[in-house]
Amino acid sequence: MRLDWASLLDLLRTTRRFVLTSHIRPDCDALGSELGLAAGLEALSKRDGIERHVRIVNAQATPASLACLDPTRRIESLEQGVTAADLADREMLIVLDTSAVAQLGAMADVAAGMREKVLVIDHHVSEDDISDRWFKDTAAEATTRIVSEILMRLGVSYTSEIATPLFAGLATDTGWFRFPNATGETFRVASRLVDGGADPTKIYRELFEQETLARLHLVGRTLAGAMASHEGKVIVSTVTQEDFKATGAIRSDTEDLVNQTLTVKGTQLAAIAIEQSDGTIKASFRSRCGVDCSALAGTFGGGGHKAAAGATLAGPFETALAAVQAAVDKAWTAYAATDHATS
Repeated sequence: MRLDWASLLDLLRTTRRFVLTSHIRPDCDALGSELGLAAGLEALSKRDGIERHVRIVNAQATPASLACLDPTRRIESLEQGVTAADLADREMLIVLDTSAVAQLGAMADVAAGMREKVLVIDHHVSEDDISDRWFKDTAAEATTRIVSEILMRLGVSYTSEIATPLFAGLATDTGWFRFPNATGETFRVASRLVDGGADPTKIYRELFEQETLARLHLVGRTLAGAMASHEGKVIVSTVTQEDFKATGAIRSDTEDLVNQTLTVKGTQLAAIAIEQSDGTIKASFRSRCGVDCSALAGTFGGGGHKAAAGATLAGPFETALAAVQAAVDKAWTAYAATDHATS
């Protein structure tokens, strides 16, 4: 952990012009952290009478499936026309929910040009040379958890605008509070967010009960082609560009697909290889055992958590898939050689 609360809070109180960003293919924790912190800093401005201006700019546009988190459409993107020159007046760039330059996409160049102004707030273990200023808690279940505590220590009262995205990030990064990373304090934080205006029923409905037929077809196609090994304890699945074309699904429809295979009885380790439109392959790893997904992803220059991590590989697809399968097989074989594999 690198948590210098006094320095962080002083920095946030004295800075006036912020830009917040996060990783490509942003998820609820990334977007929720950005939206919650932006609204919280603006609420702080109203409370202390000091004007602060906050922009949220990502490399990529918000996935349509997560647009419900940003009803006022305040999140901007380089993909939609924002340039580095447009951000030249920012005093601080806060990178949320990632510590890896590669995961910033085109925002990596912006961060490099603003290096002395970059602050990282994150909960992932892996990291590289983004900044000299870090605020990390790898024991935190979500970056939104860290943001919620920052706002609490700043004395910001939760509103629905703040609490809703923070709750969404906390809930999804804990598998809606069913993953082992959910603790008693997780539920206490969630309770405070609900008291502040987050509506769990509405959030769940907007995130998980808006399926398209194309997404359902993609799920079926992906599960039908899932490959099991090691007596069903390991499952690797794939999504190719042909699958997208055949079903009419879009990139965001692959969200959470890797977790689908973990619902199979006996599965301990899962991976998925998803072919992107640019020819790269997104690999995601999930573990219910002692296999370290962060180390697995690190094999390919990625990172994340012990139980969940990801990486991006170069094509062609067949070569990347073979590499993922080999890495997963090697990791499971090493784990199975220990006494823990039978427990």
